[in-house]
Amino acid sequence: MSETSDDIVRDVVEAVRQVLIQRGDPSPAVDTDSAMGNPTSWDSLAFVEIFVSVSQHFGLDVSDDDAIHFMSVREIAEFVGSRR
Repeated sequence: MSETSDDIVRDVVEAVRQVLIQRGDPSPAVDTDSAMGNPTSWDSLAFVEIFVSVSQHFGLDVSDDDAIHFMSVREIAEFVGSRR
């Protein structure tokens, strides 16, 4: 069974939350509209970890050039959906 768009968004939200929690934000507010800088713990270092985490979670081979798609939860989910 393939993942739906809602499943992908849910998994992306959780992947971002987990990275931010591991980086010390005990309760990051992450939703579909979250993006780099909102929550504030989503900084440039978290960006790199999110990029790696999402790539691994979804089993995607993502190039550095694809990083432009990792600026918001919505963009990440759309990118992942286009690769599935």
